[in-house]
Amino acid sequence: MSNPTPYQPVQPTQLAQYASPNQSQYAQPQPAYGQPNYAPPVQPVYPQPTASYGRNPSDTGSFGWAVLGFFIPLVGLILWMIWKNDRPGDAGMAGKGALVSVIINVVLFILWIVFAGILFAASGSY
Repeated sequence: MSNPTPYQPVQPTQLAQYASPNQSQYAQPQPAYGQPNYAPPVQPVYPQPTASYGRNPSDTGSFGWAVLGFFIPLVGLILWMIWKNDRPGDAGMAGKGALVSVIINVVLFILWIVFAGILFAASGSY
């Protein structure tokens, strides 16, 4: 039989690496008993900027601009072209009013042509 190798004792420096396997070497030490556990400083909460930041507060997109654009479409179109970058809410309402007015006028014009054609055909004169 061969001679078994003698048992070699573990050095204290080698024990330190096995002492606490759950903690990393960068873990913060736990406070001793009786000492207060101070929390890290809390960062102040600042309000987030709103969607109206940097916009004109009088730019509310009033329904009155839509009414003006509806009854005077040329004015609504001009206001939309002037205000589209500076006052987008009001410009949108004026432009929508003008667009609705133009669409309704085109539909009414087509209906008038159809009605006039029907009346002309019914009259019997060619």
